Amino acid sequence: MSSLAAIAVVFIVMMILLDGVAAVPRLAISTGLAIATAVGVSLVMWRSPAQISDDSYNDDAEDKVRSCRRIVDEISSQGHSLHSASMKSLVQQIPKVVPDLLDRVKRASPSSLYSSASQLEGHLRSLSGVVSTYCDVEEHPSYYKQPDEVLLEGEQATRRFLDFAVDSIRLINQGDLAEYRANLATVAPPEMPVLAIEEK
Repeated sequence: MSSLAAIAVVFIVMMILLDGVAAVPRLAISTGLAIATAVGVSLVMWRSPAQISDDSYNDDAEDKVRSCRRIVDEISSQGHSLHSASMKSLVQQIPKVVPDLLDRVKRASPSSLYSSASQLEGHLRSLSGVVSTYCDVEEHPSYYKQPDEVLLEGEQATRRFLDFAVDSIRLINQGDLAEYRANLATVAPPEMPVLAIEEK
């Protein structure tokens, strides 16, 4: 629609500007410039199938990332109801660690962001269920058999998730450290070279 509008504008403007020119040249010049405009607009707006595919992948990946962040917000809200100091401490780390993990995956390996975020989304949904049940057990221990054991298992599961997230960040950092060490070696020579100065 925008290319058609551009063609129409160019054609009309040229017809007005060339008002004193004979009808045939006037029409030919206006039409030629309008066609050139159409080609130019098409080239600017054209996107290859690969670009479209990349954009679609990036959109899907960002949707997954947003879904992960929403679940993290839910878990964080659930954490306000926790009584256990140790469990609350674990849950409070999740809004810090998970976004950092997602950001590092995006920076280090954007082509794997969708699959990584999808996997993380599944873990987070499970964790949300764990935290929700944990809160309910704390509020209504008599509704559960062996409530202390249920609470312990919930805390252990939350700790395992955090360990997984931190280990994932460390794994990404291994690649970053390799690049860091390579940069260290090239920042400056190990020793300043002695420059030979000829005596005059």
